[in-house]
Amino acid sequence: MIECRNLTKSYGELEAVSDFNLHLEEHEFLSILGPSGCGKSTLLRLIAGLEVPSKGLVLLEEVNGKNVSGPGPDRAFVFQDFALFPHLSIEKNIAYGVNGSRSEKQKRVEELLKLVSLQHLASKMPHQISGGEQQRIAVARALAPRPRLILMDEPFSNLDYKLRLQLRREIRVILKHEGVATILVTHDQVEAITFSERVLLMHKGKLVQAGTPEEIYQQPQTLWASSFVGEANHLSAEWEETSLKSPFGFLDVPAEIGKETRILMVRPEDFILVSAPDGEANGIVKTVEFSGAAQTVGVELKSGEKIQVSGSPHLLWNLEDPVKITAERYLCFNSFGDRLDGFIAK
Repeated sequence: MIECRNLTKSYGELEAVSDFNLHLEEHEFLSILGPSGCGKSTLLRLIAGLEVPSKGLVLLEEVNGKNVSGPGPDRAFVFQDFALFPHLSIEKNIAYGVNGSRSEKQKRVEELLKLVSLQHLASKMPHQISGGEQQRIAVARALAPRPRLILMDEPFSNLDYKLRLQLRREIRVILKHEGVATILVTHDQVEAITFSERVLLMHKGKLVQAGTPEEIYQQPQTLWASSFVGEANHLSAEWEETSLKSPFGFLDVPAEIGKETRILMVRPEDFILVSAPDGEANGIVKTVEFSGAAQTVGVELKSGEKIQVSGSPHLLWNLEDPVKITAERYLCFNSFGDRLDGFIAK
């Protein structure tokens, strides 16, 4: 539906978006994830037609097979600050982009107010409703002209944590109901993973990795990606004769992988932590952090490296407890920080 070909945007010597390629299918939910300043909002504005690319093309495939670029009614933007018209009532905000007769506009407004469950606010002004209600109205207004694509720039960042979770689920259901393709820009890893069917990970204007949320989290292509999406432990490793030596023991890794491995990446939940007598222990408990649904245990290994282990909140650990650490899953990376393909220990 939308295709970006070698898309580049420069501001003087700064290249905000660099040689970016993207393809979005009809009805697909896509997240563009990255740290602040990585170029993701600039990319979204290029797709919206609000910025002119320095190089490359943004193509929208029409039903008749033609490709066009630039702004148009087929794309709608939902901004971070909601951007409702302050001088118009809620129903007039929604009706603003609707074409047709007065009765057709009214029918579409009523339909959308019902869809977002805010019929009772039709006559209110934007300043008279809450932030969560304003965001739902902003989505309704974006949907009013029946666009094929919704572009959302950090739409939940101004809301408190619990409201953000609730609204994210509600708006996803609304957009799915309307059958509209959606691109969400966010720096929130959990938001990207839970909202979308596919994630594009950006860093310094470039595409680092693309894939399903599961692929991005479980199979990061670089050490940077592993740290940005979720928590990651990075541990030194070296090949010794026939196996890979790690701070938590020798690992059975194919020689062609093990000889190139310099760093192991282990998610906190992939460590196994058990009590052990001093003679068998390979680590000491240094911190214990209880967070309700989980418990994070900081362990100092005999190598001097420190790791974070996530586990059940029902297991009680004391500081200075000797423990034995093993890993049920890990990824191998070379000295350049690139994952060695073809091997995921399980």
